[in-house]
Formats: sequence, structure tokens, C-alpha cells
Amino acid sequence: MMKKTFLTLALIFPQIFAINATSGGKLSKNQSAMDVVHYDLRLKVDPSKNIIGGSVIISFVLLEKIEELEIDLLKKFNVFGTIVNGMSVAFKHEKNKILIENPELELFKTHSLEIKYSGKPPSAKNPPWDGGLTWKRSKDGQPWISVSCQKNGAYIWYPCKEHPSDKADSADITITVPQPLVVASNGLLQSTYQTKDRWQTWHWKTKYPISPYNINFTAGNFITVEKTGYILNSPLYMVYYVLPESQDGADALLREAEGYLNFYANHFGQYPWMDEKFGLVETPYWGMEHQTINAYGNKYKKTKLGYDFLMFHEMGHEWWGNYLSVADWADFWIHEGFDTYAEALFIEEKYGLSASRNFVEQRYKKNITNEWPVVPSRNSTTENKAGSDIYYKGAHILHTLRYLIGKDILEESLKEFLYMPKEWSKNQTSTEEFMSLIQMNSGKDLNWFFKQYLFKGQLPTLNIKTKNVKDKKFIDYWWEENGFFMPLEISFKSFDGIRERTLELNNSPKRIAIPASSEVSLDPNGWLLFQTKETSNF
Repeated sequence: MMKKTFLTLALIFPQIFAINATSGGKLSKNQSAMDVVHYDLRLKVDPSKNIIGGSVIISFVLLEKIEELEIDLLKKFNVFGTIVNGMSVAFKHEKNKILIENPELELFKTHSLEIKYSGKPPSAKNPPWDGGLTWKRSKDGQPWISVSCQKNGAYIWYPCKEHPSDKADSADITITVPQPLVVASNGLLQSTYQTKDRWQTWHWKTKYPISPYNINFTAGNFITVEKTGYILNSPLYMVYYVLPESQDGADALLREAEGYLNFYANHFGQYPWMDEKFGLVETPYWGMEHQTINAYGNKYKKTKLGYDFLMFHEMGHEWWGNYLSVADWADFWIHEGFDTYAEALFIEEKYGLSASRNFVEQRYKKNITNEWPVVPSRNSTTENKAGSDIYYKGAHILHTLRYLIGKDILEESLKEFLYMPKEWSKNQTSTEEFMSLIQMNSGKDLNWFFKQYLFKGQLPTLNIKTKNVKDKKFIDYWWEENGFFMPLEISFKSFDGIRERTLELNNSPKRIAIPASSEVSLDPNGWLLFQTKETSNF
């Protein structure tokens, strides 16, 4: 239960952008017609000048006839040329868009677009929330470079079709940096080779579908700590790219990661990227879920219960966000709320039901604001006004679903949601698909539930009317919102001890009678989010 007067704000993602750039929104006709197949980044990163440059080759299929190809890239970069299928073509670079003349490309065939560019990317002011490149130095004086771009979009550092609806089938990431820097990136390392003047090139490749913001690299004077983990008894290559000053604890971190991976796999199915790796790389910011190479800057800190929250959370995105992805940022709660809910399941499994309920009370409820809907209107951007509610309220919505349909049905549905056929390709989904699945598996009409908790900001109101008559107390309960039918657990002290009841409430008053000296505990097990409006007649 949440009183109207009790609100605590603790945003994980502040809604302040130093860069005027966000991801998502309504696709233009040009970009709707373009399906990206592959990204091939070939970049040189110069930490002495804070400059990046090179070329990005985008393989794509054209689905409709359009006059211009449209690619996203911040206007502050210099674009030197655009080449389509080996032929230089005219382009314009304006308002963070590169508009490229379409040389009458054939539909439904794969084409190649190369963009040559360079410049100073934005420097991250508050990574990962306010993104860009972070240019730091490790204790040995070597450059330490990282990228964070989920909130602002990948086009703040490389040209791409920046929209959640278009995951590439695969990607090559080739980064050249000064020696002795090591580059960690997505997928598997293909090769390294030295170039002139003590530069070294690192070529990484992922063969899995990947969102633009998940393509990432971090460079530093890293030590490589490796392990073969066993996830559901299958071998997995695990690696942590760690700075020398942080090496103590690296082996233990990977052992801990193996346990967390098995938790997720047991609940949600096998780790999605078994043929590549589970990777961690030390970053100068807190963390982010880059596919197969999670950014980790938590410095081995543990919660009061004794687990590494940061690693656990970002790892969960390998299932919720990287493997299962949304096609519209309006559904962002599926990435964050589902992953946050997994933490409550972990605590229950490892520390017990009482610890999990305390976690829900202290972590979820105290950080929910109820100012905006969890699911905003379609064609949303990452500048989501719901803020932390996509995490905590989103997770609590799943917690309440467990109360309504049962733990087994919910967990089976979550696993099915990850792997079932989707309307969108490349395992992209929507809130509506999740709602349909839950209603089908539970056999219940829960539109009233989703309408209230996902599509409205305010909480439902429980009306309470109390009347005392001699030694009796009569209490009426009903929900104010039309069509809201949430059952409510209560407990109270009667003449023969503590009684517990479940009231099947709707919009009509339902009366209970208790001793006048007794008090009612509403929702004693902490399943629900609601506010109360009380009147008394004594």
C-alpha cells in the first residue's frame, strides 16, 4: 500500500540530457524503408586529441522506393563521403541526419552504404545516464576510454539507423588504439595486429542480432582474466577485462558471475550468447548492459545481503533487453522492470521469502513516484517521463501479477515470453504481446489490471468507510476506479485470535464487522500498490 502523502524519488536514469539527442520516436518514411542487416565499424580512436574517425559500412535491404537513404549521426561530426555499392554519391548532413541520394537501388536485395567521418564525440558528463565518450586515465597513466549511449542513442558516436525497432543481424567492430591499450567489445575477438607508429587494431565480431546502442567498446591497459563457466552444465567462455589496480577480486567476480548466470538460466532459459562469451569490462562509470561485454564499474561492492547488485542487474539484461528487445521505447519497462523483478526472485531463492518481501517494500515501493504512466504513448523516445517507475513500478506490477495468477504461471509465462514467436522480427516485442500471453495462460481477463497500472500514472484508490456501533466496528471497502476488481487480503484481531481474509472487491462497498478495539491490516503480505481514502462515522 502507498499513502497519497508518501513519495520517495530515486531515479536510476535522471531525465537531464547535456546532449540534445535521444533515441527512438516516430520513424521517417526513409528509415521505415530501410532494414539494417549488418554494421561494420572501422574506427581509429585518438585519446591524445579525443577524436574518433574512420568508416562505418552498413549493409541493408531496401523495402520501399525512396529518394534518399537516411542515417543518424550528430551534426558535430565531419562526413567526408558516402559510398553506395562502391559508388560515391551525393549527401547532405543536417540536423543530426545524413541524407544520401538513392541511386535507384533495387528492392529486397542487400546493399552496402559506407560513411566516412571523423570528429570529437560528446564527452559524457554523467555516464551512463548522460552519454558520450569518457576519456580517463588509469593509475598507470594510460588512457582509459569508454562509450555509453543507451539514453542518447548510438548516433552520438557512429552513423547508424538509431531506432529500437531495427536490430542488425550481426556486427563487426574494428577499433585502432595506441599501444599498449586493449579493446574489449561485443562477440568474439577475431584478430589483433600492429600498425605503424605503435598503434594496434582489435577486430571483434558478433554473429547475433544486436541493437545499435549495444554495439560498444572500452579501451584501457587491461589485464585479461578468463574462466570456463558451466551454465546449466554447458561450457561458456567468461572473461573480465580489468585494470591492474583492480585485479585483486577479478577471479572471485567471475566465480560469482557464474552463479548468477545459472540463476537466470534456471528461471529464464539458457544464456542467450553461449557461442560467444559472457564478458565484463572495467569502466570509469557505474555500468551498462552491452551485449556480451557488460560495463562494470562497481568495484566489487556488495549489498547488505552480500551480492553484487550492479553485475547481477546488468547481466539480467542479456535476457531482458539484449535477447528480448522492445521495438518502441514506450515498452522500455519490459527491459528494466522485468530485470528488476528478477532481483526479488533471486533474493527469495537465496535469502528467503521474508527478505524478498522486505526488498519489495524498501526497494520498489519507496522509489515509485506514480507521476506518469509506465507505458507512455506509442513512438516514444528514451526521454521517458516515467523515470524510475519503469524499473520499480514495472517490477512491482509483475510482483502483483504473481499474487493474481500464481508464481508458477507467472514464471512459466516469463520464460515463454522470451522465446515465443513475435510479431516483430529478431525477438522484438511489445506490452500488448505480454498482456495477451498473461491473459491466455491465466485464463483471466486482466485488462482492468493492466489499464490501471501500466497506462495510468496514479494508483487505484481504496475507499474505506468506518462506523462504530457499541462494541462492533463496521468497515466498508470498495475501489473507486470503475471496473477495477482487485482482491484485497486483510488481517485483524478477533475474539478468537488473528483472522485473515481475502475480500473480492469491486466498485460496490463490501462490509466486514470486527471488534471495535481491533484494527485491520490491509495487504499484510505487501502484494499491492494502492492509496486509501478514509471516512469515519463514530
